[in-house]
Amino acid sequence: MDTGRAAGDRRVRRTKARLREAFTALLGEKPLEEITVRELADRADVNRGTFYAHYRDIYDMLEQVEQELLDEFAAVVDRYPAQELKKGIRPVLEEVFALIPKNAGLCAALLESRNEWRLFQRLSDLLWERCLGVWKGLYPIMGEAPEGRYRMEFLVAGTVGLLRGWMARGFAEDAGTLAALAERLILSGIR
Repeated sequence: MDTGRAAGDRRVRRTKARLREAFTALLGEKPLEEITVRELADRADVNRGTFYAHYRDIYDMLEQVEQELLDEFAAVVDRYPAQELKKGIRPVLEEVFALIPKNAGLCAALLESRNEWRLFQRLSDLLWERCLGVWKGLYPIMGEAPEGRYRMEFLVAGTVGLLRGWMARGFAEDAGTLAALAERLILSGIR
């Protein structure tokens, strides 16, 4: 690998991380509509041209930051093929739940910055897609329609609701405890 390119990649990652930290902080202070590129760039200690090298505008940054978070969730979920989950679903749940406190500031800011349903809806869509795709047949949840579809909706909404409530309570329990609870609730719900 070209060492100049590697250094450039590291600089880009550091710059984007500074922009993301500044963006998260500003979202915690004011509505998205009131954030300007100038104040974001000043807070991140970069020039506006650097911001525009990565994002079209504040809304594009919001979209990209939100997508990066969802990509992290997808990467965790994708590491667990159906064969692995036959041994139990707690490991994937623990990893998914651990991502929320790791990104607590960003999640809180995203939830306050726009309708809270958007982030959780996108997470629900991701879980729905994996349950119907990769993990299909792992558990007898689908069964006969429409009952099977209602079971899936209950499972996905319940898992996302558990995440939402845990976050709202300031992560009172550790990710492992919550994952164990989620596993019990999910498995009892699909039996």
